[in-house]
Amino acid sequence: MLTNKSKIGVSSRSFCRSKLLRSSLENYFDDIVYNEDLKHFNEEELINFFHECEAVIVSEDFISKKVIDSLPNLKMLSKFGVGLDSIDTGHLKKKNIVLGWSPGVNSSAVAQLALSYLILMLREAYFLNRKLLRNTWEKIKESRDMSGITIGIVGYGNVGKQLASYLKVFESNILVYDPLLEVNEIHSGGVKSVSFNEIINQSDAVSLHVPLTAKTKNLFGKKELHSMKKGSVLINLSRGGVVQESALLAALKAGHLSGAASDVFENEPQNTSTFHSELLDCPNFFSTPHIAGTTNQTIQALGEMAIKSLIDHYQK
Repeated sequence: MLTNKSKIGVSSRSFCRSKLLRSSLENYFDDIVYNEDLKHFNEEELINFFHECEAVIVSEDFISKKVIDSLPNLKMLSKFGVGLDSIDTGHLKKKNIVLGWSPGVNSSAVAQLALSYLILMLREAYFLNRKLLRNTWEKIKESRDMSGITIGIVGYGNVGKQLASYLKVFESNILVYDPLLEVNEIHSGGVKSVSFNEIINQSDAVSLHVPLTAKTKNLFGKKELHSMKKGSVLINLSRGGVVQESALLAALKAGHLSGAASDVFENEPQNTSTFHSELLDCPNFFSTPHIAGTTNQTIQALGEMAIKSLIDHYQK
């Protein structure tokens, strides 16, 4: 159990920027260390930062076996966010360290961004904007509105379901693939579950919302991307490793895909703000730096849930 004397470490930069979240945490704990410099910690820096902590609040940090073994006082790890692929959850369990995690908190924010990406890429708005920035006035070639086209959603969890609900107003034909669903079932709002091959063969746009696991690593590689409809669009707001970037680059350059948008990359910076990918040079590729689940509202909600996880193991 934690007490008000327990040392708490907070590495999450978004949490540390919030005066409201800091004030709330300080209502329960007296000894808190914050990531005041908003650093991207490497492994050794993270170990030093969390030295003697009984509980920590983390976001994008890689919590490896080495990090866990180097923190003998650690009793609890509270996740600020929903993805667990950066945490060795098996080793946490082995060491009897409690994991605080609240999936689905930011699903609306992620689904909203996915919807905006779909519209941006299907209407060719991003491609034409890049032309304008180069002083070229060019009109549409294959611009499509959302009505009547087929949108495929891979992963029908919290985010996938929220995105499907947003798409209903456009009267899009919505297909979903999820290994937990029976094929050819009709779900709420006329959403139809299909096989993986069907969703990539039939969809005008595919939006990815799956966790990164051994089964989803490179789920979209050369073969799968080539099997997508010519001129279709790929949206990835899940994890970078779900899409093989070299294959995506080739599909975009060849014109097989008309466009792609991603909020995530295979190798995101760990302890620096410097980043480059060959995909960024593609005129039909749009990207953001892993911000899909981050809004003012979700930062507060994620922070409150991270604090609640600590409070649930708090002894007055």
